[in-house]
Amino acid sequence: MNPREYAAMFEVEDRHWWYRAVRRDVEAALSEFARPGPLLDAGCGTGGLLASLPLERKGESAGVEISTEGLRLARSRGLRRLVRGSAARLPFAGGAFRAIVCIDVLAHRDVDAEQALSEFRRCLGAGGVLVLQLPAFDWLRSAHDEAVWTRRRYRKKEVERLLSRAGFVPRRSFYRNSLLFPFAAARRLLSKRTTRGEARSDVGPVAPFWNAAFAGVLRFESALRRAGPRFPFGLSVFCVCEKEYDRAP
Repeated sequence: MNPREYAAMFEVEDRHWWYRAVRRDVEAALSEFARPGPLLDAGCGTGGLLASLPLERKGESAGVEISTEGLRLARSRGLRRLVRGSAARLPFAGGAFRAIVCIDVLAHRDVDAEQALSEFRRCLGAGGVLVLQLPAFDWLRSAHDEAVWTRRRYRKKEVERLLSRAGFVPRRSFYRNSLLFPFAAARRLLSKRTTRGEARSDVGPVAPFWNAAFAGVLRFESALRRAGPRFPFGLSVFCVCEKEYDRAP
């Protein structure tokens, strides 16, 4: 993404409602589906997710990031198992990880999604788990997508088909940020008409009251999902899938 956006992300991600909610859902997915063992954050950005992992996972976790600025900021957190590289060409041995997390990376304009999924499959051990998030609904494209270099946005069925073709078995998939979807969609559609000059992302400081309010909405949404209901819309598609066992020749 635009190098300027890494500094904006680093400034707010440890307290921003959006990042904290993503990490909570990632940790819940890992706790339920992934066995203990080495984990890779593919496209780790400034390292916020890696730094937030529970201690039992943090020691065996690694990150790969294409941006030198992202890696510089990630290392400032004290993270050491960081490598510069592309999600579509991972610099790791086959079967090196029990789990891979990839948040909003495969939609990037410089990433071949199918090649990256092939690499994820190669680097996961038998029964390894992939936790994947992608931005939803291409009609929601806005200045934010331009700023972070999003090539496209997805529907849930498209992501499920993409994962199946790559040799993954979906275990759980749903739309996230559903309760806030009407307000965010209206804001983004309106911004298409009013944006002038260089595109900027939606990442930035949020007033404490609104930060707490939005965080509370997403905690409530997570509780609803645990109770069973699934929304047919949201700002993101979130999938947990397992590496399909290799078939005998």
